[in-house]
Amino acid sequence: MAGFLLSRQWQLPNESDYLKLQELFNQVAVKQFSDNPLSRQHADLVSEQKLLNREYHELSQQYQLLRRQFTVTVDVPYTDVWVYPPVQYYPGKHPCEKPSAMMEHIINSSSREGDVVADFFMGSGATIKAALKLNRRVIGVELETDRFKQTKEEINNMKL
Repeated sequence: MAGFLLSRQWQLPNESDYLKLQELFNQVAVKQFSDNPLSRQHADLVSEQKLLNREYHELSQQYQLLRRQFTVTVDVPYTDVWVYPPVQYYPGKHPCEKPSAMMEHIINSSSREGDVVADFFMGSGATIKAALKLNRRVIGVELETDRFKQTKEEINNMKL
């Protein structure tokens, strides 16, 4: 990450230069009948900058812990083309049912245990079932009442 608060461009001027800037801004403020935006003491600004830098570093470290690393290896060949066999026909199969292995791959790649996975076109519930299997919390929505009831029953009968 760029160290924007620490780069030379954003460093405070030294105290003597800051005092000169304060005087200049005082002259401008008097002419414009306004307040001097540099009315704070230099030591106060230095103290605040140190505090903000510390907060920035702490947040930066937290962010690094939250990031998911993306590395391609022989064992994990992530690509932008995935090949999963379609779900074979069975009585009651939803016409748009997605392969459970694919849904598990997507959920594992984009969430962590305990996260919420929402499927607003639940259909057969493949996403919800995979998410439950991977210890995610779920929200499922389906417009067709009969399909919703059938999927809800299948989910309730799942062995986790």
